Amino acid sequence: MLDKVGGQWAKCYRTAYLASGEEFSRAVPDVRRWLLQVHAARYGATGEPRLESEHDAWRVAWADGRQWNEQVRPSWDNQTGGVYSVAAGIVDGMPVAITGSDNGVLRSWDLRTARPLCERRLGRYPVETVALMGDIVLVPYYDRLEAWNPVTGESWTFDAIHQAWPLATVKDVGRFLILAVRYDTVWVRGGRKAWTVRHGAAVNGVATVRLDGCKRIVTCGDDATVQIFDLRTGKRYGEPLTGHVGPVRAVATAHVAGRPVAVTSGEDDTLRIWDLRTGRQRGRSVPGRVTAVATAEVNGRSVAVAGAAGRRGRVWDLRTGEEWGKPLGESGRGIATVGHLAVTCASSGAVQVWDLRTRRSRPLPGNPRVGAVALGVAYGRPVVVFAYEEGSWFDVKDLADGTRHSGKFTSQGSLITTVATATVDGRCIVLAAGGNDGLIRTWGMETGEIQVLSGHAGAVHALAATGSTAVSGGEDGLVGIWDLRTGESRCAVSPCAIDAVAVTGRTILTGGSDGTTRLWDVRTGERLGSLPTGVVHAIAVEGDLALVGGGGLRLWDLRDGRDRPLAGHAGAVTAVAIRGRQAVSGGWDRTLRTWDLRTGKQMAPPVRFPWPISALAWHPDGQLVVGISWEIAVLEPGPAATPGERAGNRLISRPSGSDGYKH
Repeated sequence: MLDKVGGQWAKCYRTAYLASGEEFSRAVPDVRRWLLQVHAARYGATGEPRLESEHDAWRVAWADGRQWNEQVRPSWDNQTGGVYSVAAGIVDGMPVAITGSDNGVLRSWDLRTARPLCERRLGRYPVETVALMGDIVLVPYYDRLEAWNPVTGESWTFDAIHQAWPLATVKDVGRFLILAVRYDTVWVRGGRKAWTVRHGAAVNGVATVRLDGCKRIVTCGDDATVQIFDLRTGKRYGEPLTGHVGPVRAVATAHVAGRPVAVTSGEDDTLRIWDLRTGRQRGRSVPGRVTAVATAEVNGRSVAVAGAAGRRGRVWDLRTGEEWGKPLGESGRGIATVGHLAVTCASSGAVQVWDLRTRRSRPLPGNPRVGAVALGVAYGRPVVVFAYEEGSWFDVKDLADGTRHSGKFTSQGSLITTVATATVDGRCIVLAAGGNDGLIRTWGMETGEIQVLSGHAGAVHALAATGSTAVSGGEDGLVGIWDLRTGESRCAVSPCAIDAVAVTGRTILTGGSDGTTRLWDVRTGERLGSLPTGVVHAIAVEGDLALVGGGGLRLWDLRDGRDRPLAGHAGAVTAVAIRGRQAVSGGWDRTLRTWDLRTGKQMAPPVRFPWPISALAWHPDGQLVVGISWEIAVLEPGPAATPGERAGNRLISRPSGSDGYKH
């Protein structure tokens, strides 16, 4: 390939490798050529030969390249806000970390590559606890229990278990048990049965260990004790372990030379190691502020990783009780381990994975990204509006060449998570919303006039518009219908939070957190019906067809309510768009797929991007806007013109595997 690359293109080659990592090095030549086009457009490589194939379905017209320009790069480089909870384990054979943030977002990563896998926004409240049960993450959230697959993005919602919050899970005799805490009681739930373990004071931490041939529950609480219970009967095993002065805040268990031990930390600023067979403390107490503790095994050595917000994580040899090796980075509110890896969370929100053998770390980058894009016509030219999911501003650019229109529009400090455009008396109006204030702000592009639409009682997650009518949905479950010409509004009430909205003709579609997509009359707000779509991240609709992206991708016929799956994506689908009888979809597997809606088949092999695809908008003229991480790329039909017309041609070759990667 290098003999075809010259000038600025050659300079982009190494950057493409660094930006895409294994995505680039493992790809077959045609995929590397495509990724190189993307990165070259980001860097503004012009006047050079285009690295295109006559069979390409798409080509890159331009990209904004925000990530490489330090002058305009957003301030975040990881999660935003603090990390309240963390868990780690093996999912689908890969080591995975899951974090919950103070702004209601779950995120997951593949610890082998430090690449983000998936994320889910639950709401505006902190995610204070996450527990991993096999391949499923359990999250107690406000008044419900969320179950989430951290790889595919599928989710389910349940009522809280006896209003108790899961802190841990354990596998016993081939089945998983959930350990949930309510004040001084641990509820053990397995299948249809539930039984309790009563500690006697507020429980702050729960762990399990095999002791004397049986699984035991180890609890710590406000009464300054550590207690052991039989997992199956709930009966206390032995006497409480005493020694801490004040509440015991965290507990973890391990085996040292075949003997079960517990590691505890308390408000007396000590770390203690206990022999669970004798009930005695091993060695001396270790002084230090510790609020989180986890155990691991490194080269046959049992260790404890402990730390606190604002303090560096430290590693202790459980056999000798001595500190082992150099400290880690700030541990924050939580520490999780899997194998020889440890995940720490700084109070700033930065998350890192540490190899405990070498003490080397890699950051786990969050995915602050283009959360929404919308197309409109301003100044007589088509423009694209895009907003950053964790930012408080958005950009307007010319769709043809990327030149900025009227600079940057700010939202006066309010978070923006969704945008839409409407046309009122021939003028383009931008609508933007987000944050917890429940307000929708409108900007007249040509006039600069700003207005505020109020009515929602919580964060607005989704906006859509047709003509001068705008539709909104959010955390409070209200479907807002706004006439932007007269200022009049009406609303419908959904029984759950709304994550996605689309409008076709006189019908509104809203995707809710309960896995149901509801249909409403745009004129009256009356309920028209519902579709059992499952989790919804994005909806696109045209005529009688609705494309719904969530844990997978499904095409619905609104006339009879029938659906069919569109198979291909390997993860959650977060963006969809329809143009005529064609559709595109993208998500966490970093692929853009093009579909023929008449057959339900892909019209071309997928093209890959260096980051997950978060937003899509398709212009009637054929240009496609793709939101990737902090940036957008504008695509136009490739040399193959309309994808699929040359049915016998290979649009992008995949000689080494269906995904274009060497296996």
